[in-house]
Amino acid sequence: MAIRQIIRPVGVVAAFTLLLCLPTASDCKELSPDSCLDCHGNAQRMAAFGFPHFTVTKREVEEQSGMTADCTECHLGNPAKAEREEAHRGMGRLRLVMKKGLRAETAVRNFPLEKSGDPVLRLKPMMEKQGRKVVDPAVAALLAQDKRSDTLSQDFDVMEKTCGKCHHEEFEQFKRSPMGSNAKQSQYGSWDDPRHGPHNCGVWSAGNYRAISANTAVPFTQEMSDLNQRTCNGCHVGCLDCHYRPDAGGGSPGKGMHTFVRVPPPDSCYGGGRGALCHGGPEDRRRGAGYFGGPYSHPEGMNPDPHAARKVGCLDCHESSRDDKSLGHATFKRQARCEKCHPEAVASLATSLHRKLSCEACHITNVGGYQATFWGPGKLAGYDTPYFKYKDYYGIMKEPILLKDQRGRWIPVKPFPMAVLNQKDSRLEPGLHWRYPAGLPDLQRTDDAWGYVGLVDGLPEGNKALLWIQMDKLSHKYGKSRPCASCHTKDGQQLQEIAWEFSDAGAFPFNGRHTVAANRDGLFIKGIRADEKIDLSEGYRLSSLAPWFYLKDAWAIKGDFSLPVIAGWQAAETRYREGSAAVKASIIHRSPSSPPPSP
Repeated sequence: MAIRQIIRPVGVVAAFTLLLCLPTASDCKELSPDSCLDCHGNAQRMAAFGFPHFTVTKREVEEQSGMTADCTECHLGNPAKAEREEAHRGMGRLRLVMKKGLRAETAVRNFPLEKSGDPVLRLKPMMEKQGRKVVDPAVAALLAQDKRSDTLSQDFDVMEKTCGKCHHEEFEQFKRSPMGSNAKQSQYGSWDDPRHGPHNCGVWSAGNYRAISANTAVPFTQEMSDLNQRTCNGCHVGCLDCHYRPDAGGGSPGKGMHTFVRVPPPDSCYGGGRGALCHGGPEDRRRGAGYFGGPYSHPEGMNPDPHAARKVGCLDCHESSRDDKSLGHATFKRQARCEKCHPEAVASLATSLHRKLSCEACHITNVGGYQATFWGPGKLAGYDTPYFKYKDYYGIMKEPILLKDQRGRWIPVKPFPMAVLNQKDSRLEPGLHWRYPAGLPDLQRTDDAWGYVGLVDGLPEGNKALLWIQMDKLSHKYGKSRPCASCHTKDGQQLQEIAWEFSDAGAFPFNGRHTVAANRDGLFIKGIRADEKIDLSEGYRLSSLAPWFYLKDAWAIKGDFSLPVIAGWQAAETRYREGSAAVKASIIHRSPSSPPPSP
């Protein structure tokens, strides 16, 4: 998945971008102990250099950051040297991730970063073109100083020397946390890993090139593998991605470019203004049950979770070291506890007819995001690759499919078709599978499922295709409960009609649809079709971005995916249509006495 797609042309601003633009050696011959500020603290001098936007005083830094560290304690470098190159050797600074090849480069910035009104993409790198100031079109993202230029991943050496120098315990805990160690995604070492299966996000290429290439039926080089890995690393965070808020001053270094926060605000979990990534990717696109809605959602403009509308933050529901010191820094409990704010509803649900349903099984509807995704030949960051993710099949499933989990509890999922082309063999067994065993502790487990279809021929090119059905558990967004008739049918079948729009690389946008059916015989994705002619872009093949055109109704797994049939339900539905009657009969839970509190 190219960063040019998952990260629109803007991104993270490196902490302390002030040291990007440097004076000549002759301008700083007499050095004070804190010589960085001899230049950067002098407005006239910085204006004479042509970089007035990099003027900042020590007082401003301390007020914004809440820290008394010297410049070099955060930026490194060597202020004892008068020569520019020597003084700034090894210094942390802003780097631009270029669309071509996704390589990070340092560059002199003649303009300050500008803040837009778009909450997803707030800070934009600017350049001069024909005498006008415009957004730099060559930039895919901005890279913070605690990331590596070659891989775009966390640079633990820099973290240890900077943030870790004063926050040593937090740094050590972060390294061991699921977030810092990439504990989940790094376990997907091949497309046919029998432990966890193939994944929508693709494979973790780092350290797994031989296994991946050996099972790839077309040329797949180390360079291609490294490029794919860089797209993954763009979503995996360092210290600054969570705790640094460079937009606090609207792009002015004297008014917020050194601002840090102790508790990351909710939108930092959604990329913090550097694009729709981090949890914005899994929640709003892969799971399709996003928290914020609006510009963060896919399709855009969907309603937010009512908790978000009431300013309930991520850490108000998901426990962290703030609640339990044993968790360690940057470790969060995936499984939130509804009883924290809704004890009455949770207690009455436990004694009701629906006690085996999760809260979200009833309260999540209108699921957006991906409705199909396919990995096939294409161009990634300007280079050919057999593994480009054609992902922008965006649409809405009115009601999710309910699936009985490993503990017998009904949970909501959004099944959608997936394929990866040009595979040689597969070690996978057809049918329903779970990513992680039920017996694992909450911190190590997810409740995500997937269904393996098989390794199939039938394409004009790209054979063989490994097919599966992605079924991540949904956790957001909550709302009014779905109607009784959406679950209780005469034969227990679950049926959803999905309309979507394809807007990815390889073809002009087109609309299409398919049906998801879950019944006593299995889980089926049927009738995938385009509602209009597909116009391909030059150099692309239809099989790469739309293998369903040839494979038709191939996405199916066996099993009983029906819901329990309740005798006489139609009569009961009329009787209990009034909510109070259903509550008295212990069919549904009592409503909470009050809405969830604002933090």
